Amino acid sequence: MRAQSIYGYYWFGTCLRYLQDVQGGSLVEPASETGMLYVKGNLEAFFRHLDELGLQVTERAAWKLRNILTELEGKNPDARLTDDEAQTLRKEATTVRNTLEAEIKGFEAYVVTPKRLDVKRLIDDPGSLFAPKVFGKLPSLAQYDLTEAAKCIAFERSTAAAFHMLRATEGVLKGFYTALVRQKRVDLMWGPMVSDLKKRPKAKKHHVLLAHLDNIRLSFRNPTQHPQATYDIHEVQGLWGVCVDAINRMAKEL
Repeated sequence: MRAQSIYGYYWFGTCLRYLQDVQGGSLVEPASETGMLYVKGNLEAFFRHLDELGLQVTERAAWKLRNILTELEGKNPDARLTDDEAQTLRKEATTVRNTLEAEIKGFEAYVVTPKRLDVKRLIDDPGSLFAPKVFGKLPSLAQYDLTEAAKCIAFERSTAAAFHMLRATEGVLKGFYTALVRQKRVDLMWGPMVSDLKKRPKAKKHHVLLAHLDNIRLSFRNPTQHPQATYDIHEVQGLWGVCVDAINRMAKEL
């Protein structure tokens, strides 16, 4: 899967429409830079978009257009199409369009819908959804899980997002626990770690966080881990906020 700008499809269509409508006397390629695409520029852009969009059948069918582009390469700057050249170009562009229409019927495009959380940040920069400098301090596996959780939210795989998010929170909890407890550690499991921390004088200042972690474990982690819970897109965005708050608090000790 890859990101593809909708503008690319729009511009691709304008290039083909230009080639279908081209007339004799049209500039092939101005000698000076104008910022506009003429005959040669539209042909080049058409083939570039065929490649970017992965339209291999149309690419193969467009060999005559490719030959026309090769012929235009040898023309002088500011040359203009003859009527016969324009007619040939229009004919080949229309023929290729038929193949293109047949090929793109097999393609589906999916649009990511807006969320309460910024979709672009979810996909490209999930660390920006945490307090400053927190994400970089987290264990690498937790960073991976949170990155996956963010993408799952963006693409509305809500229960999968919850799994990754809760696993990341538990991973950060292990780092938080081992940073505070140097001796006589318990098993690095969510419940035992939080229970042990509640007994440690050094962790008393984190009483709000520990209560928060207990709630996450009982209300979300356990039902999710032992399949009893599923999430919709609204619930999982709420869970994201809950886990991010806990991770922001724990990161201060990492």
